[in-house]
Formats: sequence, C-alpha cells, structure tokens
Amino acid sequence: MFDLTLNYCLSFPAVVAEEKRDHEIRFSVGDKLFCMLSSRAPHTIAFKCTMDQFHSLICRAGIVPAPSLSRYHWVQVRNLDTLPLSELQALIQASYEMIVSTLPPEPQQGANMAAKK
Repeated sequence: MFDLTLNYCLSFPAVVAEEKRDHEIRFSVGDKLFCMLSSRAPHTIAFKCTMDQFHSLICRAGIVPAPSLSRYHWVQVRNLDTLPLSELQALIQASYEMIVSTLPPEPQQGANMAAKK
C-alpha cells in the first residue's frame, strides 16, 4: 500500500517530493504542501481536507487531527490500511486540487498545463 500511495502522490502534475529527517516524504505543488507520507512503518499519511471532511474523518477509528496542522483542516491517517485505497486516493486528489486552486495564476496554469500533457 505504501508504494501505491507514494506513486499516486507523485503522479500529479508539477508535484515535488522531498524526504525530511523525520522520515516523512512531503509532497507539494507550487511550494505548497498537500500531503505527507511516512517512509517508515507504520506508514502514516496526512493531508488537507475541507472542514466538513475534517470533522467526518476524525470521527473514524485510526484518523486523528494532524499534529501542528489540524487548525488548517489536516488529518492524519495512522495506518495506510485504515481507508480503502479508492477513498484514500480520492482524498489525496481533493487535497491536491484544493492546494492548486490557491496558487497564484501562473503556477496554477503550470500545474493545469502539465495535467493536459
């Protein structure tokens, strides 16, 4: 599940991945973070979501407000197997799209143009 999730995050246009000392791979677009994936087991993943999704998700077992980012409506999934792959991918895609929509016009166009190629 780790490799599938890693490759899925890397498949979005204009994504940059950077592994930090804390063994988290941070995925960003236009210098804005949209997802963090732990490279060590147990693999956790954190991502931005809407306020409604945030409140709905944290009511589920294995999903908590993301440390230091919860005020921005980020959740942390404690184990990649907590959610079905299709639901996890939909939430990651929504996070990516939310971040792209906040980019200034030029970087936003760059991400959109890369998507069309």
